[in-house]
Amino acid sequence: MPSVRERMAGAARRIGRLKRIDRAAVGVITLGGISVIIAVLGILVFIAAQAMPLFKPATLTPSEHVRLASPPQGLGAAHLSVFGTDEYRRYIYTVNPDGGLAFYRYDNGAAARDLPVPGLGAATVTASSRSLLGHFVAAGTSDGRISLVQVRFTPQYERQTMADVAIELRERGIVDIDPAKRPVRDVSYLEQEGQKFVAALMSDRDIACWWTDADGKEWRASLSVPAPQRVTAIRLGRNGALVAGTDAGNVYHWLPQPDMRLTDVSPVGGGAITALEWVLGGKSWVAGTENGSLTGWFRVPLGADGPPAMVHAHTYQPQSSAVVAIAMSGRERSFATAGRDGTIVLRHFTSERRLADVSVGDVARAVLITPKADGLLVARGGGIDRFAIANPHPEISWGVLFSKVWYEGYSKPEYVWQSTGATDDVEAKFSLVPLVFGTIKGTLYAMLFAIPLSVLGALYTSQFVHASIRAKIKPTVEIMAALPSVVIGFLAGLYLASVVEKNLVALGALFLLAPALGTVGVVLWRALPRRILARLRPGSELAVIVPMLLAAVWVAHATGPPLERWLFAGDARFWLTQTLGVTYDQRNCLVVGLAMGFAVIPIIFTISEDAFSSVPSNLTAASLALGASRWQTAVRVVLPTASPGVFSAIMVGFGRAVGETMIVLMATGNTPLMDWSIFNGMRTLAANIAVEIPESPQGGTLYRTLFLTAALLFVLTFLINTVAEVIRQRLRDQYKAV
Repeated sequence: MPSVRERMAGAARRIGRLKRIDRAAVGVITLGGISVIIAVLGILVFIAAQAMPLFKPATLTPSEHVRLASPPQGLGAAHLSVFGTDEYRRYIYTVNPDGGLAFYRYDNGAAARDLPVPGLGAATVTASSRSLLGHFVAAGTSDGRISLVQVRFTPQYERQTMADVAIELRERGIVDIDPAKRPVRDVSYLEQEGQKFVAALMSDRDIACWWTDADGKEWRASLSVPAPQRVTAIRLGRNGALVAGTDAGNVYHWLPQPDMRLTDVSPVGGGAITALEWVLGGKSWVAGTENGSLTGWFRVPLGADGPPAMVHAHTYQPQSSAVVAIAMSGRERSFATAGRDGTIVLRHFTSERRLADVSVGDVARAVLITPKADGLLVARGGGIDRFAIANPHPEISWGVLFSKVWYEGYSKPEYVWQSTGATDDVEAKFSLVPLVFGTIKGTLYAMLFAIPLSVLGALYTSQFVHASIRAKIKPTVEIMAALPSVVIGFLAGLYLASVVEKNLVALGALFLLAPALGTVGVVLWRALPRRILARLRPGSELAVIVPMLLAAVWVAHATGPPLERWLFAGDARFWLTQTLGVTYDQRNCLVVGLAMGFAVIPIIFTISEDAFSSVPSNLTAASLALGASRWQTAVRVVLPTASPGVFSAIMVGFGRAVGETMIVLMATGNTPLMDWSIFNGMRTLAANIAVEIPESPQGGTLYRTLFLTAALLFVLTFLINTVAEVIRQRLRDQYKAV
């Protein structure tokens, strides 16, 4: 038999072993908690790191100044109209006054080729222009003619490596633009879908136009501006739209319909118009003035049925001196402006961002953004300054993401999410406000459905139902939480949406009949004789209430069609549209509220029921002993005492609804609308990520914007949980809940 000392030593060893195990367990748990925190912070840091490049400024990195061999006279003149390069950046070309297209090596400025503009004869070139896309070149002559050509660049390969670029001139015709044979002062040329448009400035106020329609028929028009104004710049845009800037600060706008018709006179102001260019797509234009101001304009309908009008949509940070040249990007809506003091500024049309700037120290005769928007060329003196452009996300700014923006084609500034366009000249729109709005809207409608059912159901189950019945109800509700959200969304989108659409009036009647007939069931139960009630256990009233609820469903279904015929002329959806102007979408917030509310109910019910059940029994017993009814006790004692737990349950359910993806994705049209109507759809932050992520190239603007959306969702959930915890603690302190 072990001695006392041996037993004490054994006990000490066991205690020591237990302490070591306890310390190890504490260490493992602590390490696990810290690891979770680090993992969450790591995810947040990764998301933020992917989103932050959206707001980095662009860079203009100087390459070198290239002097051209035998520089064309145009580079030394006060104005250089034609200045282009191929997308492979092998050649630079200009139009010489003697009628030749001079090509130079991009890398060193060496002369490469000199191709004559066809059809000029003895005439000299007095004005020339190049289209933004397609390298369509117009050369206006001293005898009132315009030669049209297209420069074609074709890559040449040797052993699967591009060795050079072949240059070809394609004749597009010669136009006798002026019968009086006056020299052409300025010219603009555009080809679009087989149509040709040419405009030429022939005097201070006279503009000659020539164009062909889809059938090849030729049209002509002579335009002028009122005296004493003088035209300083002309440019052709989409569908032959012509703008002409004057020295009075006005821009005149004409459209061929089929004859040229003056539609707008835009008072740009700020002195004479010194630079004028159409943005990619040819629907918006930018005007620069003598005092350095820059504004963006486009034509849109004003109001629901108003006529189209030219509107001043964007104002940019002014140039420090007169704007002498504007270069548009052929890839997106960035553009570069050159000031008389040698300052070059890179900007974006819609976001109004000043992306980057650089000074060349001399007046720029012309500015060009390379076809791939990765380089900037500035012609000055007898050479060219080259800059590399790093401009990955020019269309993003805090204003674009969270403020109203006036987009091309919209009658007023709006919040718009549209990540892709039908064509390359339709810009993407990245406002996150409709997504935040849709998240809040869908969550509120789901909570309106889920909170009353789950909280009151939990209160009834914990305080009124017999323990044996409660033991069956609670597990049944908890099993609902095991249903995958994709299954709920699938059923909601394919089945529930059509059922709600066909039985809209019956569903509305059910919302009124279910509480009413349920209350009737309670009244009928209380009307039973006391001797019968005394023999029944608590919760048996369900035997009366449930049939009454089923009766409400039957009555609503039976009376729905007659009510629809009587109140809504047989079609409630048509009545909503015609009478209230409310559009009914089959997949709408009503369907989402029912489906997502069904998914949230188990969480709120379970946590609330635990909170109600944890209220000390001595509180309820004291309330009943003082003469309060069971209902009074539940409402005035149990509910306030358990309010911290109930509030936590609601906030957990709210967070679950905010982050829900599959139900919203499958049960709505995913339209980013900003409308509180329950009959319209919406798009949430979470669903937007699921919809857009397959279409977003890695590192692109959409890709990083989706990461910003994820960060916003993370922050939104964090703030909701933080506020919920603060309120829960205050409620707990107020009611002294344990």
